[in-house]
Amino acid sequence: MAFSNPLLLIGLSAILIPIIIHLFNFRRYKTIYFSNVKMLEEIKKKTKREQTLQQLIVLALRVLGIAALVFAFAQPFIPSDRQKNRTGNLVTIFLDNSYSMEANSKEGKTLYDAVDAAKNIVNAFGFNDDFVLTTHDFSGEESHILNKDQMLEMLDKIQASPNSHTLKEILAFEKNTCTNSQKGNHIHYYISDFQKNNFNLAQLTTDSATATFLIPMPSEEANNVGIDSCWFLSPIFKVGNQVTFFARIHNYGKEEVNKLPVKLYVNDKQKAVASFDIPAGSYVDCRMVYSIEEAGTHCGRVVIEDAPIVFDDQFFFTYEVTDNTRIAAIQDKEPNRFVNALYGKDSVFDYVSMPYTQVNYTQLKQCEVIVLSEVPTLSSGLADELAKFVKGGGTLLVFPPKEMDNSYGRLLGNLGAGTYKSLVKKELKCGQLNAESIYFKGALERQREKLDMPVTLQHYEIQGGNGGEVIMALENGSPLLVCYPSDKGKVILSAVAMNDNYGNAHRHALFFVPLHNIGIMSDIQGKLYNTIGKDNMQTVALRSDNADEVLTLKGRTHKEEFIPEQRRIGNETALFFHDQVKEGGLYDIVKGNTVMGTIAFNQDRKESDLDCYTEDELTKMAKSSGQNIEVVAADTKNIAKSITDKLNGKPLWPYFIILALLCLLAEITLLRFWGKPTINNEKV
Repeated sequence: MAFSNPLLLIGLSAILIPIIIHLFNFRRYKTIYFSNVKMLEEIKKKTKREQTLQQLIVLALRVLGIAALVFAFAQPFIPSDRQKNRTGNLVTIFLDNSYSMEANSKEGKTLYDAVDAAKNIVNAFGFNDDFVLTTHDFSGEESHILNKDQMLEMLDKIQASPNSHTLKEILAFEKNTCTNSQKGNHIHYYISDFQKNNFNLAQLTTDSATATFLIPMPSEEANNVGIDSCWFLSPIFKVGNQVTFFARIHNYGKEEVNKLPVKLYVNDKQKAVASFDIPAGSYVDCRMVYSIEEAGTHCGRVVIEDAPIVFDDQFFFTYEVTDNTRIAAIQDKEPNRFVNALYGKDSVFDYVSMPYTQVNYTQLKQCEVIVLSEVPTLSSGLADELAKFVKGGGTLLVFPPKEMDNSYGRLLGNLGAGTYKSLVKKELKCGQLNAESIYFKGALERQREKLDMPVTLQHYEIQGGNGGEVIMALENGSPLLVCYPSDKGKVILSAVAMNDNYGNAHRHALFFVPLHNIGIMSDIQGKLYNTIGKDNMQTVALRSDNADEVLTLKGRTHKEEFIPEQRRIGNETALFFHDQVKEGGLYDIVKGNTVMGTIAFNQDRKESDLDCYTEDELTKMAKSSGQNIEVVAADTKNIAKSITDKLNGKPLWPYFIILALLCLLAEITLLRFWGKPTINNEKV
């Protein structure tokens, strides 16, 4: 047996009071005069032995009653194995404040019930114990050891958070904080709805000095519907084009949703609206079509209406629409008229040509496509700029020179592309077109008859490279036009140059189609949106005159403003957000007073799935885990007592209270009915 308040056992000294009274109770006898002594003969006198026995019994009852009362205040209990370490308690509480905890419960909101449960747990411990509070925020305050008052104060400040971490991340953060405490008795509480997609009990490990309690917070069953993601059928955006937009709407509930309205807004103008039926536990991809009317940054959002979980009812995205594609051609001293005609005569291209001996690097940084047309050699400076350009997201199109030196091999090898080998002087036809390539797709759908293929008189062999996509191939299988991905950009190699010495490919429509589309499709978009907690970096294209400027992110909806970490990478700037973004929405990239672009953030959708472990399921998992883990019902009225009983063992103080009352009652009964003199069988 052990005691919660052993210092109160000093009260046992109070048993000396009845003992002293018993030992020094010198009774003074009083003389009573009777008019008739015959009455004395009828009195049954107590013997001396009977009187002594009565006094000893009364003394024993008084001593036992006082001792029982003292023991009750000292709170005795039969200790569990966890109480062997008495160096003090470190109490850690993880309180799930993710958006799924905003579901309705019998008392109101599940999050509010969780806070009440946490307060009851804290109040069950003493002021000498250490406390650690962990939520999905991972804030600086949560990385410190707290006292009881600080813990209760922090619990009052808890609000729903857009962040969501795995159990493994939570345990790592909690462990790092616990190292600052010297208490030997560690007690961990996890208060959550325990979503199945975010909780793995196998990650919990305990030891003999650690107690772990799982407190599930049940919510009323909700039929949540959320927007999971969005995308475009084609990643190319041009003014006047019609685009096809898709949004995936997921029904996480157990009931079918009928005629759910879905609205699409772009630049705060409604572009499309539709309604869809979504089966229970499934999803639909909502298709909406609209036309692009203007250039610039387009900010969109998809909206549905669904309660009580509303954080996933909007989905934000952004994309860029340009008037034309900026293309620069670096050529030999004499410009190639076919290259100039291909890109310089089309209004969809902003085209500039320059000799390789007079390269304007400022203009190169502003382009989406760079064409190398029969440049005999590449200087180290030009090669470095071209490598940065491609790795930063640009497209490099190469037409080989008549005589090629090693500078091409070094550049292409650095970019992971194939390299030019020997010049094959042999007449060959084009033997294969990759109709599924984005540079051909759609252009050949109506061609049923046999096509007239271009003919080459000589060509360069292209070998090696990583993941190259052959757009056109000669009849011997050698690539005629091949595309290689390189970091964020692309390298496209042609086996022939644009002149008559290589055949008629440069005059053939089938060769012009992919070359033209290379220019158009160089504006393929990057990320439409970022996910809070997952995507902490995004690159934005900034021109050279903005390279040294400090960029600021300003929220449109929540009016947040912060300066992200910034790094210059080629002709782009990488923005690192870390944990600065707290709310989903649209954020403007601002330089001074000028908006340079807009990016979108959305909350992690794993909180949308409200399928959670039940109390029975958690209990079975805890038992089968072999760990020191127990599940406690989340009844906020009895949770403190339930936790204390499980932690300390079996409490005995109620029995000592009953014993003290029984001793008092026995003493009263003894003094009232034992030893009273009787007259004529009646008690006096």
